[in-house]
Amino acid sequence: MTSLAHPQLSGLGRNPSAPQDVLVRLATHKAGRHGISQRRGRLEDAVVDALLKHGDCDTAVGLHGDRISPEMRRRIAEHPDPAIRDAFTNFVRDMVDRKVQIGIDLLEEAYGRPRMMLPHAPSPSLRAAVARAWYDRPLAVQVELLADPDPQVRAAATERRNPGVPPEWRERCLSDPALRVNVARYVPLTWEQFAQLIRFEEKEHHQAVADNPHLSAEMVAHLPGIDDPFVRVAGLAARSASR
Repeated sequence: MTSLAHPQLSGLGRNPSAPQDVLVRLATHKAGRHGISQRRGRLEDAVVDALLKHGDCDTAVGLHGDRISPEMRRRIAEHPDPAIRDAFTNFVRDMVDRKVQIGIDLLEEAYGRPRMMLPHAPSPSLRAAVARAWYDRPLAVQVELLADPDPQVRAAATERRNPGVPPEWRERCLSDPALRVNVARYVPLTWEQFAQLIRFEEKEHHQAVADNPHLSAEMVAHLPGIDDPFVRVAGLAARSASR
């Protein structure tokens, strides 16, 4: 995203060919700092030093991890201004509280714990964030999240089809109001489970079932009779695809 007030300075800051001395000078201007924040790769120490000198906590949010040298990380960790010192951590924690998707690597860095420990964190918001971010988590971790006492964590663990729901957990998940709609979209259903979901009055249950790619021909045949345009269209499409 380019700074509309000063697009040239912002664009120059993003330019991968811009030399260090130019970046240092750009760091004195807000639009220049904005552009530099969009750059990929490691920032040289002189550039980071200029950003810390002329920027604020918004600038410091992007100064973390491999993007800066160990020496600059120490500088920030010892910075006298807590707004600078904790800018990245506070940003990530705010995203977690707002339920905004954020990468598992950033969660590890901000909370200072490996991903295997994060599902046991006291905060349910953090556990839910881990469930949304750690796509390739082991099955054992997925089972822990499915059994979590907080419904927002269980729901987050079933938002995606992978890592999925083990067969022995399907009935339990379909009986859980926090998980039912998510799980109905992708787990293979028995006829009894299908019929139970269709009996719910809420259209979200019917639409979730209509999205399920594992429906039998008998189940698909029932979809056009449901009083919901989305479900009827899905049912007709599924019947056409099976011919």
